[in-house]
Amino acid sequence: MGLDKELTVNIYKKISGGYYIELYYAKPPMLYALDNWPKKYLSKKFLLWYNSTFNSEIDQIITLFVTLDVTILHKTSSTLLKKEINTSVLEKDINDVFNEMEKALNSLGFSNSPQRVKIEVDEKLLRDLISDILHKRLKEINENTYEILNEIAYESEFLAKIKGERNWIRAVNKQNILRALSLEGKLNEFLEAEKIRLRYLIASKTLLFDKMLLEKGIKKTIDEIRELKNEELKNEINKFIMEINRDMAYI
Repeated sequence: MGLDKELTVNIYKKISGGYYIELYYAKPPMLYALDNWPKKYLSKKFLLWYNSTFNSEIDQIITLFVTLDVTILHKTSSTLLKKEINTSVLEKDINDVFNEMEKALNSLGFSNSPQRVKIEVDEKLLRDLISDILHKRLKEINENTYEILNEIAYESEFLAKIKGERNWIRAVNKQNILRALSLEGKLNEFLEAEKIRLRYLIASKTLLFDKMLLEKGIKKTIDEIRELKNEELKNEINKFIMEINRDMAYI
């Protein structure tokens, strides 16, 4: 795009790569990486730097990163659902990030905030980035849910606490952690302790995240998942909890 490389890399570091990188390296459930949206663009250090730096390309670079992050999410969801993007929702999501940056700067006593400017995004670059996230989403969607939860449980603070109380669980391998928790009557406690991750996982696997995102935008979708405001998602989670308790009891 002909933008200053050093300045672009500097901003890239200040927003920790944006949400594309967060998703690319995220462990399942990868959508949990969006839980703090759009916090990466709202750090005090980044916004204060913006107000102390004068360069005509800064707004272009910030616009580029925000546009990529939002567009990748929308196009990934539209591909998974085989539905058209709702352009007005996508545009609102981009503008919302700039509005959040403005609010954050106003609270710090600054009237100057990043402005969205017109940019042309390289379509080939965009396709490659979407392909990366789509591949990761599909892999997670097709992965066994119990295996993902075994992984989450194995690395959780909840399990570390249980190991301190039940020495025998220390010898259990990763593949059998859910069974061990079930034997100890701790499975539902674990699911409650990791309820936010579980909500993102089920929302991803059922494509409810994608359905909500195309209809309501990123922020409302995250709010409905985190607070479990969506009835369809609530039903899917309740159904899953019944299934896992039945399966683990049978085993």
